[in-house]
Amino acid sequence: MDFKKILEETVANIEGAIGAGLVGMDGIVIDQISHNSSFDINAVGAEYSSIIKNAMRASSNFGLGNTAEILITTDKATMIMMMVGQNYFVTIAINLDGNLGRGRLELKKAIPKFEKELT
Repeated sequence: MDFKKILEETVANIEGAIGAGLVGMDGIVIDQISHNSSFDINAVGAEYSSIIKNAMRASSNFGLGNTAEILITTDKATMIMMMVGQNYFVTIAINLDGNLGRGRLELKKAIPKFEKELT
């Protein structure tokens, strides 16, 4: 199974999903899919990798353990980001009326598939 196939299966199971991507902690997108031409996963990856790094640093500094998941809600969508190992994260954008709970569940199910492909 390749990364794009995992992303496609994940997005297909989430009502309201806009797009998704597997991103390195350096902000470089490994693979992506999008159902909306205005959703630019390359920009998301670059910007949100900084947010994840800051959250990881803060969690460590406060003794809260490892950062596993980050949700950011804007006036147009919710971004869910979950760590894949220590060097990657998977992110999905969901419309505000989409199924956020299903999005979290599907990402959790996808993580072991990504980890297997990365080894």
